[in-house]
Amino acid sequence: MIYLKTAAGRAEVQARSLPLTPAQRQVLILCDGERFEEDLLEMIPEATFRPALRHLYAAGLLEARDVARPPKAEPVVLGEAERFRAMVELATSMAVDLGFAARIRAQLQIEKANNAGDLKGVVDLLVRDLAGQGKKTPLLALRLNKLRQLAAQQEAPAAA
Repeated sequence: MIYLKTAAGRAEVQARSLPLTPAQRQVLILCDGERFEEDLLEMIPEATFRPALRHLYAAGLLEARDVARPPKAEPVVLGEAERFRAMVELATSMAVDLGFAARIRAQLQIEKANNAGDLKGVVDLLVRDLAGQGKKTPLLALRLNKLRQLAAQQEAPAAA
């Protein structure tokens, strides 16, 4: 199932004239006709998503379409060096959102790391501190999930 804005929904995004809660406005913006319900639930807790969706649907701001989800592409498995570089870049960019002491700890751990395994402590720190800050946004959730995936990914098998 995908959800997309009606003409009234698109007008509301522009005008911001209705008294929507921040969660309702966030759901309205994210329902772009391309994200499937499962994708939205990865970004927004179900307890927040469902009531907002019901309200927006009842208000005529969203409509639902039952669309078959295309098969997901096989994930690309990175080599150890590529995975390490990706983890360093992502962790470094996310560390700026930490408090001062946690940011310094994370940056020191990143600088000392020689491989993806060495970054496990940084991943744990970022997940714990950023997810627990109470200002978890869909973008932050996606970045944390990507960092977790990179940390969990096994090294690409050597070509025979």
